[in-house]
Amino acid sequence: MTPPPAEAITRLAQTGRVRVDMPLGTELTQGLHHALASPEMVWNRAIRTPFGTDVPATVFDAQDPVEKARLIAMVHEEAGEGFQFIYDRLRLGQARAMGLPLPPPLDGLHALFNAPEWLDWARSLTGDDRIAYVDAQATRYLPGHFLNGHDDRHEDAGRLYAYVLNLTPRWRVEWGGLLAFLDDWVRVSETFVPAFGTLNVFRVPQPHLVTQVADFAPDPRLAVTGWWRTTPPPTA
Repeated sequence: MTPPPAEAITRLAQTGRVRVDMPLGTELTQGLHHALASPEMVWNRAIRTPFGTDVPATVFDAQDPVEKARLIAMVHEEAGEGFQFIYDRLRLGQARAMGLPLPPPLDGLHALFNAPEWLDWARSLTGDDRIAYVDAQATRYLPGHFLNGHDDRHEDAGRLYAYVLNLTPRWRVEWGGLLAFLDDWVRVSETFVPAFGTLNVFRVPQPHLVTQVADFAPDPRLAVTGWWRTTPPPTA
């Protein structure tokens, strides 16, 4: 791999966040987009509930319209004053451990991210030799999906840095789905538009959110996200 750009190393050290253009190369990046955009891709709908379990997106969407509207209204009510989210995802490490079929090259991404070459690249970018494991989940934000403000803090999870690999070929600011960073949980200090192939990396903990995708957005916001960790999570 090409070493991280010197300016990216400096910016991450100074601000705690950075975006790097096309670190995986054009061919692999395009292949990952095709995998996530494929009709064969399996998605689970993630909503914050006391049970912490996802529901297959096809099952959620096939519900009785009244029940579906009730659930969405509940999500919106909780989001108005607290932490809530709704989006689609597939945890790659968990899927591989369960033997679920994944489309190439998505099938090999989790292994690639945990190969010595990529781990060395991450350590070079951050200057942090504690990075020993990368988890990954494919994500899809459809119109109406969002992720409220949080800082990725998690006791004993070993999270050092969060990352977002953006995989939507074309995106307009007006469509929402922006990664916004907060000062003191009140003011937006910086916003990253999900430009194709860019890798956003930021230090944990750090307040941030994903703005709601507009109803008129013609395409889903696709990405692979996760954390650079000290150790694997129990359900990697």
